[in-house]
Amino acid sequence: MSPFDFAALMILIGVAVAGLSIGVVVWISRKIERRPIVLPEDEARDLAMQLVLAIDDFVGGCYMAAHDFPEFDVDDPENFFLHADDPVLTLPKDANWSLFERQLSDEIRWLPNRLRNVRDALESIEIDPPDFKDLFEHRQDEYARLGLRGMDLVERICAAYQLPLPARPDYYNPRKDFLSKTREMDQFWRRRAQSARQVPDEPSNVTSLFGRVALPESAST
Repeated sequence: MSPFDFAALMILIGVAVAGLSIGVVVWISRKIERRPIVLPEDEARDLAMQLVLAIDDFVGGCYMAAHDFPEFDVDDPENFFLHADDPVLTLPKDANWSLFERQLSDEIRWLPNRLRNVRDALESIEIDPPDFKDLFEHRQDEYARLGLRGMDLVERICAAYQLPLPARPDYYNPRKDFLSKTREMDQFWRRRAQSARQVPDEPSNVTSLFGRVALPESAST
């Protein structure tokens, strides 16, 4: 190959490489142009929507549990079953909580812990018929209050990120029913406390470990 032919070949190779490089750059630029640009506020709004949907499902579960009454076995009153499962709350995994205002994000992340503590508290009750240590009343009360807390969070998130509130039928007003249930339970606990105060203390039949119990002054004279 003559020096002239070699130089021509190198020029052709250079032109081909340059053309390929330009093509790659154009292809990449077109891909970048077509890729949607996600702004932080869009990412925050997307997370807000996911949270509203998750918490609203949780509110529905709380509503069912707060209005759930046990059904007892006629042949064995110690056996019962509930119609509604305990509510479940599943927050989005790997959520970027820095997109939210600190106080709001903290309150949202506390909600699963509050739910777990209620479950643990209910499971700790040693049920015993006939009143089952108020298990069913505690269950209704606790889930009504958690449902209200969930509704408050949904409204705060929707207001902060311009989202519409969850649409509900006119005959379904969970906030009104939650408030009614909490008032009902407050009255129940007051009546229970008053009844407990009115029950006289029974005299103890335990012999004192520290000698004879002193007689009244009228009996000792």
